[in-house]
Amino acid sequence: MKREDIREKTMQLVYQMDITGDFDVSDLCVVEESSRVMGKKQAEETLRAVSDHHEEIDAVIKENLDKWSIDRIGRTDLAILRTAVAEMLYIDSIPCGVSINEAVELAKKYGDERSYAFINSVLSKIAKKPEAGK
Repeated sequence: MKREDIREKTMQLVYQMDITGDFDVSDLCVVEESSRVMGKKQAEETLRAVSDHHEEIDAVIKENLDKWSIDRIGRTDLAILRTAVAEMLYIDSIPCGVSINEAVELAKKYGDERSYAFINSVLSKIAKKPEAGK
């Protein structure tokens, strides 16, 4: 499976976490889907980062929103942001630029006509901060 496909499936699982309100990666409802993806190191690391740090990830997203609250972000866009921020902050093997580019591509596929620009703006601000560190 290509990295882009793994990231897309991972984002879908992050979306599922948000819908169910359960960020415990071991309690994912769609066991079949997660077992197909979880065997991939990239997916497992990202899902664990989201699971372990979702409050910190949301705080970083909130800090980088201009005149928006996190509650106004559509769930799909939020799942894309959480996936990318988890990679940027907690997965050293994935460069920030790659996370941003892939998030923009996911936004073009799953979001509305403005999602990709919004996501690019938020993630670019985060990438400039020292905690992104890559």
